[in-house]
Amino acid sequence: MKSLVILIPVKSKGAKSRLTKQLTASDRRRLTLLMLNDVLDVFKMTKLIKDCFVVSPDAEVLSIAERSGAGTVREERDMGVNAAVERGMRDTRSENVMVIPSDLPFLVSSNIRRLLSLKSSGLRVVMSPSMGFDGTNALLFSRNTPIPLSYDRNSFWGHLGSAGSAKLSVGIYSGPGVMFDVDSPEDFLTLARSRVKQRSVAFANEVLR
Repeated sequence: MKSLVILIPVKSKGAKSRLTKQLTASDRRRLTLLMLNDVLDVFKMTKLIKDCFVVSPDAEVLSIAERSGAGTVREERDMGVNAAVERGMRDTRSENVMVIPSDLPFLVSSNIRRLLSLKSSGLRVVMSPSMGFDGTNALLFSRNTPIPLSYDRNSFWGHLGSAGSAKLSVGIYSGPGVMFDVDSPEDFLTLARSRVKQRSVAFANEVLR
């Protein structure tokens, strides 16, 4: 796909707050950074790392992005995912925009290729829900037909409804690698039990050993 930017928003504070009973603040921080590294590795493998821009006010997060070969967009402070994506769109130029969270430890190259293939087939919007069908774990759209962003508030149905109201053709991709994110204690246990060779999986195994 020509003219693509991939935006990866990352909070600087309070990430993975639902894991406070399982992980210390420093462990939650480490998990966040390891999952970001895992996601960036996937884009390296798909040779799309130069199209990636990590959006965050966090200097360490942006440094990880730079070392991986991705671009960066520095926010002044955390203002939520919607504001991060809007900032990323203002600071980049491309025909197509893909938004991917930084906490998809099971993401693989084939997930990215499938999302791009669906968009290239002529669909105006392509998205992937989270496992609970409440969040949006991938959102791909053309810049000239943007849809209102609904992150942090039952976003999958919000994005789907907005696309429908605008009469835009939509493709839903339900690959497990893109649908699984780590938010709850149950998610962290699933991560720890996985045999996937990722930094975040090794860390989860270490914590629960």
